[in-house]
Amino acid sequence: MPVESEFEPPHAEPSPRPQRVEPHPRATPTRHVAATSPPPATLFDDSGEFEPPLPLEERVTRLHALQAEVAGCRLCPQLAATRTQTVFGEGSPTARLMFIGEAPGADEDRTGRPFVGRAGILLTDMITKGMGLAREDVYIANILKSRPPDNRNPEPEEVEHCLPYLERQIAIIQPAFICLLGRIACESLLRTKLPMAKLRGKWHRLRGIPTVVTYHPAYLLRNPPAKKDTWEDLQMLMAAMGLRPPRRGGD
Repeated sequence: MPVESEFEPPHAEPSPRPQRVEPHPRATPTRHVAATSPPPATLFDDSGEFEPPLPLEERVTRLHALQAEVAGCRLCPQLAATRTQTVFGEGSPTARLMFIGEAPGADEDRTGRPFVGRAGILLTDMITKGMGLAREDVYIANILKSRPPDNRNPEPEEVEHCLPYLERQIAIIQPAFICLLGRIACESLLRTKLPMAKLRGKWHRLRGIPTVVTYHPAYLLRNPPAKKDTWEDLQMLMAAMGLRPPRRGGD
């Protein structure tokens, strides 16, 4: 069900920097763990409500348990057979902003961390140099938790298998804003085939969460002129969050 309707983003004052917690060590379960206990409503159905925000300790506990569950998932046999490890996501469990990309690449599969290759360096620059945040202030995840062979596009059934994990991450963290990175994330979460040019520059909603769309950092590396459009998207997001670009030397 498309959720492409525009709305006026809420005004928000800057909030204190979220607390940082150490990432959970890599889990190595020895048995199959299936996707269980998804939230009662999906991201595409506004009939459900999030439970009240959880205390920090409970968020950490639930994220660690979900990470272990993801690490043992075998719902996609090809991905489970070819991955080095799953890439769950990382960042503040109290993040106001969540970035969601497509799938891990080779560097992510090797390290178990999202967005650490060349595209990850660019995303980090967008967060730190562009928005004035620390990478640890936000939460970063992908649609898929396993690298597709040869970095191919995710198959529809792979997306459907992984979405409940992502939904549960969002339900635990309850970010105030979401930024979707690239076409695959937009198609998977907004349930639309509209091109990026028609999706970016406006507000969308996922379960009531204000959501913006912009180009994936990997696309920006191939098409540097599109960085101007992405900067416009980030400025729109920053205005809603009550953020100002960091001062540069001489300013």
